[in-house]
Amino acid sequence: MPERARPGDPVRAAPPAGPQLSDWNLLRSFIAVYEAGTLTEAARRLATTQPSVGRHVRELELALGEVLFARQPGRLKPTERAHALHAAISVMKASAREAERLFAGARDALVGTVRIAASEVYATHVVAPLVARMLAEQPELEIELSVSNRAENLLRREADIAVRFFRPEQDGLITMHVGNTELGLYAHESLLQRSGDLEGFDVPEGAFVAGFDRDATPLAPMVHGEPPAQPVRFRLRTDAILARHAAVEAGMGIAAYLVDVAVTKPGLRRVLADRFSQKQEVWLCAHDELRRSASMRYVWNQLERALRSRLAPSSAEDPSRSPRPRRTSPSPGHR
Repeated sequence: MPERARPGDPVRAAPPAGPQLSDWNLLRSFIAVYEAGTLTEAARRLATTQPSVGRHVRELELALGEVLFARQPGRLKPTERAHALHAAISVMKASAREAERLFAGARDALVGTVRIAASEVYATHVVAPLVARMLAEQPELEIELSVSNRAENLLRREADIAVRFFRPEQDGLITMHVGNTELGLYAHESLLQRSGDLEGFDVPEGAFVAGFDRDATPLAPMVHGEPPAQPVRFRLRTDAILARHAAVEAGMGIAAYLVDVAVTKPGLRRVLADRFSQKQEVWLCAHDELRRSASMRYVWNQLERALRSRLAPSSAEDPSRSPRPRRTSPSPGHR
């Protein structure tokens, strides 16, 4: 039994109720496992050992009184509580990264991590190749590439720099318009050779239109002139835009592409250019840390230079494009 207090003994405060998460190493290991999916990869990212990472996760689970990962063959699947914990402590990770930049920026050195957010299509075709060159040129730089067709919140530090197809309305962000592109319909030349050029929205027999599944995007702003007599039927439905494109490039379908991406794909031909189009502005965005971080400025400058070159009219223009339509609302579902 605990010893009873006696008169004159110093008054001690009771320990706080609930689990104590003051050990940053436990949370750091948890974040690495959550994002890597395995103890081995998490240990590699942290430059430590797999047993150490596994011990940290077990200690954290013991402190919380809950299992954070379901052990599955080849990977660790986060539980619902793990998702909630990661969302809660991601701000701590961003703060630690900002502290690293504070000292790196004082030396004006290109070190540390920069997180870039980009859409599925632009991350694959534009940002990833550029990132590869940046990493080769700057050995101390690390880059996290967040791929999503939904806009991440820069002010909440979900990303450091974002490539977007609209101008953000949030105050406190640094924004720069770097060029324009356009959405259009494309088919592979092998399909057009079999069926002939399209004269309307009727799809050739045996062909398909690839479109969205759950992330519905309004089509009306993209259609000009006489609307289709029947609603557009998506025989291939997926929210994975690269999967739509892969199916179209197999020569049996039609889908929307960004013009500056489509012109780099051998065999693709634009169809119904005067009937279906939508202008897309391309913006670079960052939070105010850009002014203090040499690494962020380097990544920003590389992205700006590459995007301006890519979107210059002489390099991004599609020979079959229609006159530019009036500006309409952005359609993230096709990027």
